[in-house]
Amino acid sequence: MIDTTNQTLKFVKTHPDAVLPERKHKSTLNGDTGYDVTAVENTLIPARGSATVPVGLVLADMPNHTWGRLESRSGLKFRHNIHCFPGVIDCNYRGSMDINLNNSSDVDYQVRKGDRIAQLALYPLIVPETQWADAATDTDRGANGFGSTGR
Repeated sequence: MIDTTNQTLKFVKTHPDAVLPERKHKSTLNGDTGYDVTAVENTLIPARGSATVPVGLVLADMPNHTWGRLESRSGLKFRHNIHCFPGVIDCNYRGSMDINLNNSSDVDYQVRKGDRIAQLALYPLIVPETQWADAATDTDRGANGFGSTGR
């Protein structure tokens, strides 16, 4: 049974200009999945390079039975080829939330203080036991890999 007593995502503010991550469209059934994370300093992301952008937050607590992942914001990726390192955040991590952004374009990109630069998505934590098997179970697909569904 899942413990639903702790359903709060908490952060420690480590910079005076830090912004609490939030979902802009908050409807439970059809709102945003990710919590926008905001830069607290101007940071240059060099062409074909990367830089870590401070967000002034430390993860203080996560809802029970969840894990997080940093995801790119689609607008930055499609318009400027800026994407974040997609780091997994374990439920017991209590450290800095600074974001590493990668620039896959040939043009430097200037992050400005106050820009939403990434999003934090939470997922249910499923922790099955592991064990050895004598053989893989049979499926329609079997071991067919790339191209197994046709054109």
